Amino acid sequence: MTDRYRDPKEEGWERSDFPILCETCLGPNPYVRMQRMEFGGACHISGRPYTVFRWQPGPKARFKKTVVCQEVAKAKNVCQCCLLDLETSLPVQVRDQALGVEADIPQSDVGREFQLKQMEKSGELDERQENYGKAAASNEMLARLRRNREPYYKRNEARTCTFWVKGKCTRGAECPYKHEMPRTGPLSKQNMKDRYYGVNDPVAEKILGRASQMPSLEPPADPTIRTLWVGGVPEDANEGDIRDQFYGYGEVENVHILRAKRCAFVTYTMRTAAESAAKALAGKVYVKGEKVVINWAKAKPAGAAPQGGPPPGPGGAYGGYAQGAPAPAAYPSMDPSAMGSAPVRAHGPPAGVPGRPMPPPGMYGMPAPWMRPPGAMPPPGMYGAYRPPGAPGPRPAGPPPAGAGPAAAPAGGAKQ
Repeated sequence: MTDRYRDPKEEGWERSDFPILCETCLGPNPYVRMQRMEFGGACHISGRPYTVFRWQPGPKARFKKTVVCQEVAKAKNVCQCCLLDLETSLPVQVRDQALGVEADIPQSDVGREFQLKQMEKSGELDERQENYGKAAASNEMLARLRRNREPYYKRNEARTCTFWVKGKCTRGAECPYKHEMPRTGPLSKQNMKDRYYGVNDPVAEKILGRASQMPSLEPPADPTIRTLWVGGVPEDANEGDIRDQFYGYGEVENVHILRAKRCAFVTYTMRTAAESAAKALAGKVYVKGEKVVINWAKAKPAGAAPQGGPPPGPGGAYGGYAQGAPAPAAYPSMDPSAMGSAPVRAHGPPAGVPGRPMPPPGMYGMPAPWMRPPGAMPPPGMYGAYRPPGAPGPRPAGPPPAGAGPAAAPAGGAKQ
């Protein structure tokens, strides 16, 4: 008779209006219908009666339901259905090992119940859930091990039909379960408590083993390299799409996209930022839904021509010619050894190099002695230039006019 007058709130029973679920368990349908059963089951971890939710994530998915209460889920920031981390969809063992967190929830019934009540009264449950989410979002190892960014709805498929395995299923195509042979191996032996406490989880051990064999990008020895090469860039990707994937690790100085080669170069202002991005994003970057490849860019070879103009000329002149240095032929017609040119009489080093004289005046644009200096005015009256009054004009063509020359001496000599 005393059970009838128990207060569920005082006993720690849970009432909730909506479950704590991940996107994969919730399904793609935004108008999913749920069955809410108040005190419909006992939590598989704490044993508390709690509000059970049951729903179907998709048309071909199996019906799913919550298996733990919300207090237990908040203490580890996990989904009430699959018991995976809400932020990264990774097992608790993988997340705690990456964050360096030790299991602090007792496994005994009395100790666990006492700690959950204390955390619930102090409001620590909500703080733990928020802290777990922030730490997991900024961890480099979890970013590399993080599963697909899109929900993995294949996990909601129906289970294997046990009658079909025995050869006794009479439903045929109408059977809601899969007609496939069940898989055997370590992954087929999973336990809810091991998944929640992060102990002896076969899925977590497989992920950690794969992480130990994952290749890493070694930074180059040249400390001046601050650029990452991104391969397999989608054709419709723009600079903003690429910058969004890299700006979280430091200030991005420049993003250069080569459409023809479907690659891009991301340059950081600091070398440390480039190293952090290469370490965290290797093999885990998606641009517009497509996976891209990341590697360190190679240093430019010495003496490479600057982009946007002709290479600087010898001796420091930009595209010109300077004495005391070789004069490379800018055009085929300027090369004396090219076909159709006059035969070269002497062989030796290029012009201007010790051991060979300079080219004749007027060749390769050098001024000759009879040429006016650049910018000098022409003689008076030439090409219509101004002629001062009384200044002699230019000599007309033809013989000089009579009397224009010097006076001729009279015949027979001058009179005394």
